[in-house]
Amino acid sequence: MTGHHQGLRRMKKNLETEAIEALRETLRQISAIKVKEITQRTLGHHKEKMILGRIDIYGHEHVLACEVASDCESPHVKRALRRLHGLQADQGAKIPVLITPTMSDEAQHMCKECGVGFLDLKGNAHLYLNEVFIVKRSLPHHSKLPPAAESLPTSETAHYTHMA
Repeated sequence: MTGHHQGLRRMKKNLETEAIEALRETLRQISAIKVKEITQRTLGHHKEKMILGRIDIYGHEHVLACEVASDCESPHVKRALRRLHGLQADQGAKIPVLITPTMSDEAQHMCKECGVGFLDLKGNAHLYLNEVFIVKRSLPHHSKLPPAAESLPTSETAHYTHMA
C-alpha cells in the first residue's frame, strides 16, 4: 500500500473517531438520553463501515445509524443519504444520521428533505429521536477580540489632569 493510501485511511479513521465522540457528546447533553453503546460496524452488501448508536429514551430503545461523510459537498451528501436509506430498508427501522466535519446550508436542507438527522464536528445538530428533538447551532468563533477600552477619568482625576 502506498503512503498516500495509508494517509487517506488514517485521515478517515481520525474522522470516524471524531464523529463518534461528537455523537456521544451531543447525546450526553440531553438528560433523558442514556447512551448504551456506540460502535462501528461493517454492514450491508458493500461491507462499508457505519456507526451504530444504541440509546434509551424514557425506557424506549432506539438505534442510530450514522454515516460519516468527509465533507458536505453535494455528491458526498447524496451518496451518504442513499446509503442511509438503503440501510434502513435492509436492516429495519433505525434513525438515520449524517455526520460531517462541517454542514453547509445546502447539505442541511438535503438532510431535512430526506428525513435524515445531521451532526457536524463544529457543534451543529438536528436530530429527531422520536421522544426528543435536538437542535444545536454553533456560533462562529471570532479570531480577534476588540481592544480593551481605556478607563475614563473620574471627575477627581479629570480635575487634576486639567490642572497639570
